[in-house]
Amino acid sequence: MRRPRAASASPSAADTVDFPTPPLPVTIKSRLVNSDITAQDREGDPLRQTAARRYGRARRRVALADTAAGLVALVALVVFAGDLGGVASLLLLGLGLPLISLPFGLIRYRMARRVGLSRQTPGGWLVDWLKGVTLGLALGAAAVFTVLAFQRLSDAWWPVMTWAAALLLSAALSVLFPVLLLPIFLRSEPMPEGPLRDALRRTVADAGVAVRDIRLLHLGDKTSAANAMVAGLGPTRRIYIGDTLSADAPDDEAVAETQLVLAHELGHHVNGDPWRLLAWAAVSLAVGVAGGWAAVEALSPDGAGELTALPALALGFSLATAAVSPLGNWYSRHRERAADAYAVAVTGEGERYARALERLVAQNLSEIWPPRLWHALSGSHPRPGERIERARGNPSSRAGLD
Repeated sequence: MRRPRAASASPSAADTVDFPTPPLPVTIKSRLVNSDITAQDREGDPLRQTAARRYGRARRRVALADTAAGLVALVALVVFAGDLGGVASLLLLGLGLPLISLPFGLIRYRMARRVGLSRQTPGGWLVDWLKGVTLGLALGAAAVFTVLAFQRLSDAWWPVMTWAAALLLSAALSVLFPVLLLPIFLRSEPMPEGPLRDALRRTVADAGVAVRDIRLLHLGDKTSAANAMVAGLGPTRRIYIGDTLSADAPDDEAVAETQLVLAHELGHHVNGDPWRLLAWAAVSLAVGVAGGWAAVEALSPDGAGELTALPALALGFSLATAAVSPLGNWYSRHRERAADAYAVAVTGEGERYARALERLVAQNLSEIWPPRLWHALSGSHPRPGERIERARGNPSSRAGLD
């Protein structure tokens, strides 16, 4: 299968650098044989942009419909909370809203299956959905009873106490994610010894970031899309390399590209981004709790401390956090640019990094230039086209500052 590459790309000195050549671990190698990327006219559309734009438009329509349906249901729940009573309001909030969203999730799943991104059976997808709902209910139940306790303890100070508890929970989940949450949905194993692991160890050592382990994440069980991440904080920090990353690349390219993707992820930790984003979470949570407090004061039929106040709290929190989320996404894109710059600076491999990003675009069926307004409101990363141009050292006016 041809390696995705922009027609205007020209070889650089980086192309002549020697990188370790494996064989890759058997668990990765097996994915190369069973790639779900459909055969297409790579000569005419090497980055699969015709299909990516069609898929992106469909996903945006479903996302808007899902959001609208959930918002209408939540508003209705607030309006009728007094008539429904506390227990019914709680049940509809915890179970009714996920069930309203379920058909849209199924549509997204069927779309992903149709374009070859999802490898899950319908039963497997439903099991994951049930896991997510169960986890949400467990965390939600703890949050509900904590907030009710705070509201009954102090009419004046419950928003401050709720904000502090939510921030502590956010920090705890960041620490526990790789050891408690991720294993619920995806299998992983220690990266097998060999040239790939050795190359990744060198990349980590160069970054000076302490990590507990380098693990192979079995993304290929569920998707043909690729990803890698550094997850956790402090003693739980681990590197996860998806077994689909660079799945259609030659072995030497796969190792080199994996090092570059890892350098990007390590750049976040070198730059202190987990702490920066936790600070932003503190701001976002404060705005959300303030919105929840205002909604409870204005809309709750029985006031704070009652189950019937929960729909108003959820509505106010959701609307307030949604209002500031574009600012959070803008800041996230700023930090992603810094991580990209770090990866290129420490490796000197801008051209190879650009090719790795092109490969990810094709493999994950991403739009190079998604709609600017949609991206400005919801995109956590710069648009792929901008990232590729910056890696090659020639950002265009089209990239903008969004």
